[in-house]
Amino acid sequence: MKGSFSWRVFISFGLCIALVMMLLSGVILYISPPGRVANWTDWRMIGLSKTGWQHQHIIFGFAFVLLSLFHLFLINWHAFFSYLKAKSTQGLKSPAELMAITIFSLFLGAGTFFGIQPFSAVIEFGDGISNSWDRKDSQAPVPHAELMTLVELSQQPELGGDPEALKTTLEKAGLQVTSQKETIADIAKANGMTAEKVYELIAPKKNGAQKLQKEGLGKKTLQQIADEAGVSATSLQLALRQKGIEAKPDSPLKAVAENNNMQMNDLRQLLEIMIRR
Repeated sequence: MKGSFSWRVFISFGLCIALVMMLLSGVILYISPPGRVANWTDWRMIGLSKTGWQHQHIIFGFAFVLLSLFHLFLINWHAFFSYLKAKSTQGLKSPAELMAITIFSLFLGAGTFFGIQPFSAVIEFGDGISNSWDRKDSQAPVPHAELMTLVELSQQPELGGDPEALKTTLEKAGLQVTSQKETIADIAKANGMTAEKVYELIAPKKNGAQKLQKEGLGKKTLQQIADEAGVSATSLQLALRQKGIEAKPDSPLKAVAENNNMQMNDLRQLLEIMIRR
């Protein structure tokens, strides 16, 4: 004969499932690419995007907390409070364990905050895996370009400044676009494609690499390079920043290379790749 519904079993299984889902989503988020890459390329793992895994992690985290509270205060409240009552005096007289775990927890938090070993190695390892998803030949023109509307995107010098023309281009390619104020991400989602593919329809990749003259290149500013290539200096600046390179539009490239501890040849090649996109 089937017994009555057991809340103790229900909560125990719920805690187990929530813990597994938190562990799985935590590992996937640990190795997932940065948001600018994940959103641009519609990166997915086991069918879910990075945002999807973030949502799963949050919801199952809340579920774990709620189930834990029910388990502690409703199912086992009598045993819990009896234990506290019996052990409170003993705990106050011998607080070594409490002090030890408190110090250990503070050590974990402070070690992570100040980036000391071995905590920094764990973070750097995850960052290394995350950054490995980044492909140099398929980066957004500016960080989080998928959140830009057609109006905003059209302000990029190489896109002509006419959002209606961009909308028409996409419609001729067979995409459904309801408004110039739609973001690239919204258009991509509505048409079952990635933001990267939508942008390629607007601004097809240029064939062949644009070479920068080596002679006198160090004296030119980032703004001059952008003007000569017909691209936005801000776009180049943001693209360089994605690579950890700080550069002002009016700074000579030689100074940019020196300030970022890199060779001029490496900076030149990187700019050529960015201009070609």
